[in-house]
Amino acid sequence: MPTQQDQTQGRNEVIDSITNSVTDASPRLATKRISKIPPMMREIHDYEKYFVPKVVSIGPYHYGNPKLELVEKLKPTFAMKLVKNNKEILEILYSKLEEPDTVRDLRGYYEENSTSMFSDMDFAKMMLLDSCFILYYIVYIFGRLPEDCRALNNHQIVFIHQDLFLLENQVPFKPLIMAMTLMDFSFHRKLTWLIEGNILTYGKPKRKWLKSILCIRNYRSFLDERDMELRGDNEPDHLLQLLHRTLTKLNDKVYKSDHYLRNNYRCTFRNVRELVDVGIHFKPSDTMSLARINVVKGGWWFSAAVELPPISVDDSTKPMLLNLIAYEMCSNDDAWVTSYVCLLDSLIQDPEDVTVLRKAGVLENSLGSDKEVVELFKKLGTDLVPNSLAYLEAKNKIQRHYESRSNALISQLKLFSLFGVTSLLLSAVQTYFTIWSLKSECDDLCKFLKKNHHL
Repeated sequence: MPTQQDQTQGRNEVIDSITNSVTDASPRLATKRISKIPPMMREIHDYEKYFVPKVVSIGPYHYGNPKLELVEKLKPTFAMKLVKNNKEILEILYSKLEEPDTVRDLRGYYEENSTSMFSDMDFAKMMLLDSCFILYYIVYIFGRLPEDCRALNNHQIVFIHQDLFLLENQVPFKPLIMAMTLMDFSFHRKLTWLIEGNILTYGKPKRKWLKSILCIRNYRSFLDERDMELRGDNEPDHLLQLLHRTLTKLNDKVYKSDHYLRNNYRCTFRNVRELVDVGIHFKPSDTMSLARINVVKGGWWFSAAVELPPISVDDSTKPMLLNLIAYEMCSNDDAWVTSYVCLLDSLIQDPEDVTVLRKAGVLENSLGSDKEVVELFKKLGTDLVPNSLAYLEAKNKIQRHYESRSNALISQLKLFSLFGVTSLLLSAVQTYFTIWSLKSECDDLCKFLKKNHHL
């Protein structure tokens, strides 16, 4: 039987093991800027299908994959084409990337021990070739006809575009800027086009010619703003973060939590059609940001409109959204993509809901049937946890309108039912007295007069 001294010693060992295991930073703050896919995402979704590159490896995580050897062998060729066979430019860029401080900084973007198999020279070479490949794709391949790049077929070019936005397939943005500054070409505007062509769509809104001109001017100013942002100190960590920043821009990060939590409604509306039934319609938003949803009053007292950022759904939508969601899980950025996916998952219950959003210009379906869109968001929304304060103001406005209109409709139905029952009762009474009314002396007098006086 253990003595009191043994129990005390054992207790001290347990407490020491706990206190000695405490770290200075929480796991959330210790995340790397280019993380690997969280285990939960790997378990729920097909890792090979949605998170592993199909054509090109960027960075150390998938380097050496035999399936990606074809493009890996083409990287030196593309690098030389990018610098127009100017060997001196490559030497300058490599010397900058090979500096000990730069190598140490760039290694720090990745998970621990994921770059340990590379020497500083090999790591710098990988950063050089991958950065040049991305630049060559953006400047000379993206948006051009397949015959402009005979080394790659159209199928490969399409998958390269998807590969560049995979979480585990990123290179730090710093080498891209370093390479771009050594070469004489316009990079920022083409990069903006590359980023802007994903997830959100400007669609074809039905506007008058004047509004169309204003819309084009606003879009151009938006591109100029994005161009200035890339040139400033607010440099993104990598392409996927730049895409996330673009999709969630215009968020003032002001949550009116105190007011709206005190007046918080439990959302009881279930899907798009249920909202349409009470006079709530949908329209595309002008803000083009997943962080902004607005609810405005309609033209009639009983109607309202929910403004949603228009989203394009095609074969690339699922892998891109999954990698954006995985990025949010591994970063300190607000989970706006996750929250938007959860919102659409709650609103879209059957193909008819998709039809309503599609006709409203909120959703562009390039998958095929509307049923496929329903299945897409059901799978995307599996085990996702949105930001509890995301769209809270808009949801409360929708709920208040939903409750007021639902109560009004119920009252009208009750009133109509009462009128119907009353009318039916009166008709029954009238019919009864018409058929079964008692015979009176007046009736005999009338018959006598009609018979003898030919009335």
